[in-house]
Amino acid sequence: MTLTLKATLAALISAFTLAPVLHAASPRLLAYYEFTDKYNIPPYDASTIPYHQLTHIVHSNIGPSNKADGSLAVPAVFLEPNLIARAHAAGVKVEVCISGPAYLFVVIDADPTLRATFAQNIANFAIANGYDGVDFDYEVPYSQSQADNFTQLIAAVRDLMPAGQYLLSAAVSSSPGGYGVYDFPGMTPLLDFYNVMTYDFHGAWTNHAGHNSPLYLSPLDPGQEGSLDTSAGEYLTTYSVPAEQINLGTAFYGYAFDVYGLWSFCANDELCGNKGAPTVIYSQVEQLLKTGVWTENFDDLADAPYLLDPNASMFGFITYDNPSSTSEKVSYALTKRHLGGVFMWELSQDYNGTGQPLLNAMHSAFVHAAAETNATAPAH
Repeated sequence: MTLTLKATLAALISAFTLAPVLHAASPRLLAYYEFTDKYNIPPYDASTIPYHQLTHIVHSNIGPSNKADGSLAVPAVFLEPNLIARAHAAGVKVEVCISGPAYLFVVIDADPTLRATFAQNIANFAIANGYDGVDFDYEVPYSQSQADNFTQLIAAVRDLMPAGQYLLSAAVSSSPGGYGVYDFPGMTPLLDFYNVMTYDFHGAWTNHAGHNSPLYLSPLDPGQEGSLDTSAGEYLTTYSVPAEQINLGTAFYGYAFDVYGLWSFCANDELCGNKGAPTVIYSQVEQLLKTGVWTENFDDLADAPYLLDPNASMFGFITYDNPSSTSEKVSYALTKRHLGGVFMWELSQDYNGTGQPLLNAMHSAFVHAAAETNATAPAH
């Protein structure tokens, strides 16, 4: 860590005097909710969300303006007052998500004046609009200096939004070092929790078809791309992040590959994106299953389902998660690893107009795991 001595001392002081409120006995079921969901077909908005199934919502997203002067870019239709009112009525916390092009964070975070302006604008927006905190989705710092500057941005916001009164969290890579560099010793005392993006292990950027968000790493994966299990182990062991500050992610979407078969290589061993690997949300998977054309399969090694269409003229393999695999992830996170919570990207993607099968599965497993944890907790 290359922070100045003064900043280092401040971080140490924060660790003891402004430590985040941890919720080991109160696990989190967090949802990322995009402001554009209201334009979906069918539409999904603040009146659709089943708040009773959640503990936290991250409203996505606003970010740094293209001026790179520390000002914010806020879409004209971003604010949804009923979201916070309904959430608070149900006891659900709502954070605003700060995201945007990485190069803007790089420029702003490196300049003390711009960083202070950006932090002030973030805090002003969150507080003025009734949010309970801020989630940083910076994808991703690529060097130690960028990581240290990001920590200083978080510290600046934390000074303006005190721990215990406001939440601060960060969406972070499933594979730090391979994708993204972070200053975990500096960030952890400042943040309430991390949302570890344990999805996108395979997609248009890989040269073979594989699982989007597998629970376990299959020994048959040609690229050994990772899994929820490998990410959890890395965060707990390599980076010494406390278990109660880790939320593991699952995906309400998958990808279609122009191949037939799990681990099949794309044309000429090139990146699968050359032939396309479009996103397929779960509500679309449901429709595909109803056709009777696709065959549902399950990889026992990875604990992940997938679809095959042997007669497909183009896309013959789809990676996705179903209610069963989603439930297994929740159980794994809360009862096997004893982590702080789980989340999904993205809340509306399993909505079929009448219900949300994946969210229902998450919530059911969440309630069961929380009850199991409480039942086995030692008496005080």
